[in-house]
Amino acid sequence: MLQWTEEFSTGASHLDHQHRTLISKINHLEEILAITEPTREDCDFMVHLVNFLEHYADKHFKVEEQCMESFRCPSHAKNKQAHGQFMILIQDFKQQYHAKGFQRDMVVRLHETLGLWIMDHILEVDAKLKPCIKG
Repeated sequence: MLQWTEEFSTGASHLDHQHRTLISKINHLEEILAITEPTREDCDFMVHLVNFLEHYADKHFKVEEQCMESFRCPSHAKNKQAHGQFMILIQDFKQQYHAKGFQRDMVVRLHETLGLWIMDHILEVDAKLKPCIKG
């Protein structure tokens, strides 16, 4: 499970709240993946949750990029590029899902990748916004 700590703070409460929501949804996906014999409904819900993550992240990314731009954060370009990579991860999963159908191992790999990505991204890119807001 991913845990939010204060070191992830960006200095913008609305962005931090959105980050917590993304982490919560990634953790929810992990909880569902823990089901040893998922039903068809569980599988459908996992895919629904991935779709939610895609749409929520897309909205969050736009807000975050605008915030970084307005505070002239030096990580703005790196942030925007990383967001594009995140969306490619989701799109690749969706293409595989449509081509092969539901495969639990695909969702497990996606979950692991998203978890690592989000934690690294918040710490290494998004947290660079904090001194810009304070300054």
